[in-house]
Amino acid sequence: MLIFTHSSFHLYFYQNDPKKLKSRFIYISLANSAVFSRAICYKVTLIVNFLILTILSSSVMALSSFGKILTVLDLFSVSRPVINVDVICEELGLSKPTSYRYLKELVSADILQRLSGTSGDYTLGPKIAVMDYISRTTDPLVQISKPFMQEISDRTELCCLLTHLNDDYCIDIHHEVYRDETLLSYGRGCPRPVFMGSSPKVIMAHLPKQKISEYYQHFATQLAEVNFAENEETFSQKMKKIKKQGYYFSQGELDPNVSGLSIPIKFSSKEAPLALTVLASKNRFEFVNIQKLIETLQESASQIEKRYQSLSETHQLSDLNSIDK
Repeated sequence: MLIFTHSSFHLYFYQNDPKKLKSRFIYISLANSAVFSRAICYKVTLIVNFLILTILSSSVMALSSFGKILTVLDLFSVSRPVINVDVICEELGLSKPTSYRYLKELVSADILQRLSGTSGDYTLGPKIAVMDYISRTTDPLVQISKPFMQEISDRTELCCLLTHLNDDYCIDIHHEVYRDETLLSYGRGCPRPVFMGSSPKVIMAHLPKQKISEYYQHFATQLAEVNFAENEETFSQKMKKIKKQGYYFSQGELDPNVSGLSIPIKFSSKEAPLALTVLASKNRFEFVNIQKLIETLQESASQIEKRYQSLSETHQLSDLNSIDK
């Protein structure tokens, strides 16, 4: 038996275990999952969808195979919205029978769809749009942050972004635009470099030393090319400075005509923060009181942190009561 509620993102399913001669309820709460609430990038929601599909169809799929199937999704990008079996074979090193089996599984779940009139081209399916809609309209972090971001945008007449840092890219999970939407070089869910812009730097500055070092090692060449850090010592010192001052102001890093000011939203000392950012043309920032703007962002970030913490505690108590019953 499966119960799936979009509003709370809770999963319950009844599992029979013939080997142990017993049954049990398994409970998964996504409402309090930091991974789900932050990684709006659709891969996490696809995993959930695939889990549901697997349970309903009573199919048996090894976890390793499941993970391999999802790697097919990494082949899609803005520059390559369509793939075929040859692309899968070449880039993932799979045989054609295996590639076709993966495509079949993804198509059966509506995660991919075959383009009619082609010899075998595939694009992202309707389930992606459904899951993105659910994510946008129910993710608690976005719902909590949205009114504060709207207020910031209205008060400052600047665009406001909420950004998540992944391993090798960052994405905006929500934005509020004030008039000029052309300032947004990247939209919601569109990956952008971690070595340029204010958002990723203010997040990286609050990571553990080892993780900061790993980011430098991975992007040392790019960081030097954009004149941010020529060596790891310089990078480390800049990260310390950003963390100490509590913000980072970038000018023309992603776009030569655009500047951004970011501060962290911290939920836990063990997790990477999100970035709350205001964006405007470089000329517009010449007429802005930066210190006052920083205080405005920090005040909003503090309110978001408190409300999210309160929501998490409420859900945890509710979940415990549900399990006890």
